[in-house]
Formats: sequence, structure tokens, C-alpha cells
Amino acid sequence: MNRIHMRKVSLYDYRAVIFDLDGTLYYQKPFRLRMLFYLIGYAIRHPFRVRDLFLIKRYREIRENWPKYEQSVSFPVGYDMEHRQYAYVANEKHVSQEHVKHTIQFFMMEAPLKLLPAYKDRMLSDFIDMLHQKNITTVVYSDYPTEDKLRALSIKADVSFTSADSEIGCLKPDPKGIKVILKTLNLNPDEVIMIGDRYEKDGLAAVSNKTDYIIVSASKKRRAKLIHLFT
Repeated sequence: MNRIHMRKVSLYDYRAVIFDLDGTLYYQKPFRLRMLFYLIGYAIRHPFRVRDLFLIKRYREIRENWPKYEQSVSFPVGYDMEHRQYAYVANEKHVSQEHVKHTIQFFMMEAPLKLLPAYKDRMLSDFIDMLHQKNITTVVYSDYPTEDKLRALSIKADVSFTSADSEIGCLKPDPKGIKVILKTLNLNPDEVIMIGDRYEKDGLAAVSNKTDYIIVSASKKRRAKLIHLFT
């Protein structure tokens, strides 16, 4: 369902709009189903890599609940968040960190790119174009890398941030990410609104920073009911 907390009359009254990427700028449920078929087909063609599919599943589980897993084991000094996650999966699955990194990069970062355009949210894409015309800053803030996906979607942001950035280094809903964005753009919380698809991630990150938010439904039909806000 859609969830809205706006203290301004119009979205065009904000100085900046922060967008989540995955599940927000494209419809994630049908995309994941398409990726599932892709992975099954890949496994049929390359049966020796079937175990990598289970590795990906475990990586996603660990990343989604990272604070719990991070506290359960110590890591070498100098490991950033990404390397700690690769190391955790590698140790658990008895494979090399390099293998985990390569697998995640290929199946989660590279292979999806050619499939993404078909699932793009054109309502939000057009809204971003309108923000550019009105000189309102567009920000993309994601827990995953953004640049390649934005290019695949033909969406341009003024600036993008990821949870892996050295000045952030934590996942949503940790408030640090939006705090860094506000500081970087020299904006106050009430001058910014966050648009995402998960209240427990995007919404709570906004609430912790006292910024407004819109949580869009995963359903295309329900999301379309918000068109009056984005036009």
C-alpha cells in the first residue's frame, strides 16, 4: 500500500527529492520473477554453478539482516561493509571471498541490467525529468550500487549515494545515510522528501532524520493512484 507523510502542499515545494532505487524506480516483484527464470535457465546451461544460486540466496539473507550477523563475528581490521559481508558468506559456504564477490557482481549487478528497462516505473521517471526542469535536486540513495542500474533505466540523478560509500558504511534504516546526504547538500530535513518502497527501510530512515517520505506500493495499479502527486 502507499504511505505518505508530507508537510508541504506539493512535491515541487521541496528543494531535493531522495529516491530509493531497487523496488522504487522499477517494479521489483515482476523483475525478480523474470530474474528467477533467468537463473534457472543459467543453472540448466551451467549445472556446475548451481551452488552459486544458493550462495546468492544466503548473501541476500545476510545483507537484509546485517546488523545481527555483523555482531556475531569479528573481522580483520580495514574490512569495509562490503568485504565483511563477502567474508561472512565465504566462511560459511567454504569458498573464497573472491568467488563470492565475483558471483554477486555477476548475478546481482551485471546480469540484471539488460532486463531492467522492461520494469521501469515510467511515472517516477517522468517525475524525475520534471524535477530537473524545475531545478529541484534529484538524489538516488540505495543499499546497492546505483550507476549502472540508472544508466540501464535511462534515469539521470544529480547525485547518488550508496550504503557502501565510505562516509556512510551502513544499511537503511540507519539514519546516517540521509544525514550524510543532508550535510553534503547543505539542506535542512524539512527541505527534503524521501521516496521509497519499504517503510521499514526507507520510511524509518526518513523518520529518524525528521524528513518527509512517500512509500510507494509494489503494485503498479495501487502506485498509479499517486499520479496526482507526481504531475
